[in-house]
Amino acid sequence: MLRVWGEGAVGAADEVFRPHRGTPLSGSPARRPRVGRVGQGTGDEVVALLVDGPGGAAEVEVQCHGGPAAVALVVAALEGIGVRRRPAGDWNSRRFGSPIRAMAFEDLSAAGTDRAARHLLAQAQGALDLELEAIREGVSVDPAGAIGRLERLIDRAEVGCRLVAGWRVALAGRPNVGKSRLLNALAGYGRAIVSPTPGTTRDVVTARIALDGWPVEVADTAGLRETLDPIESGGVTRARSRHEGADLVLLVLDQSEPLTETDRALVAEYANAVIVRNKCDLPAAWEPEASWGGGAALEISAERGDGLEELVAIVSRTLVPDPPRVEEALPFRAEQREQLIDALRLVREGRGDDAGRALDRLRSQGT
Repeated sequence: MLRVWGEGAVGAADEVFRPHRGTPLSGSPARRPRVGRVGQGTGDEVVALLVDGPGGAAEVEVQCHGGPAAVALVVAALEGIGVRRRPAGDWNSRRFGSPIRAMAFEDLSAAGTDRAARHLLAQAQGALDLELEAIREGVSVDPAGAIGRLERLIDRAEVGCRLVAGWRVALAGRPNVGKSRLLNALAGYGRAIVSPTPGTTRDVVTARIALDGWPVEVADTAGLRETLDPIESGGVTRARSRHEGADLVLLVLDQSEPLTETDRALVAEYANAVIVRNKCDLPAAWEPEASWGGGAALEISAERGDGLEELVAIVSRTLVPDPPRVEEALPFRAEQREQLIDALRLVREGRGDDAGRALDRLRSQGT
């Protein structure tokens, strides 16, 4: 859907819109859908209608077919008569009267889960704007209160900045412990090839999923072992790189076979990982405490699905230990967090006026 706005918007739409029948678009009643074509040659068949924009100025809404090629036909026709392309945030800023709300609305369209969408919708409806306004008013009269509120906002940004990008979880372990099957079980479909042949997974295989409502990218990686195969060795290198960049590593062990020295080395190497004892549908060949002196590990069966709900809950609590309430203010872009950190520094330094101006810039620019 495209919006044509600004001075001369209706006249510009009339130049490119070829109605199937009847008067030009400018002669239509407001909000009456008109079917026609826009674009070179046959162009794209679109629905166009006149709508009232912010302040009551007439604007044109053009509903195109999906896909970049169809939209490009319409955009090219409008640009060909001098209409300038503007980012969606420009029009949303006019609509909402707030750059922050406009940006939240823009990010809302990219939200991959219901939980992320609800948090972004709250910001589009003004939650962050109102909190920044309250902090701005308190910077001079209650610096200590402003500091506390800024600190809470900055902490919440750890969640807000992941609402679109999501978190990264990587599966680690030696070959044939069930990492690929676990990825498929979490994703709900056969994303990765499962084979008894060691070293089947050579590249990083990912799936975007929702865990407890949070957007998460889970990565299946090559089994970790020493190998002379240059291709498998490259896969191991990529696997370790993915583990280093992950927010959380799930170290998968096969409890149906005796622990190997590789398993023990990985437990020591991945000290911060969540340890997963896979294949609990088979007789256990070891117990954690007796095997390495560590704490208990979560038992699951990626084959049958046993323990997956508990695993999802553990992953969710680890990634988001203190989930914000839906109605709470939540910075959702990295630039917002950086500006809040700068404002917090200024308040702590006793520079309330400078902090107020920094907050004003954040509210007026969004980032």
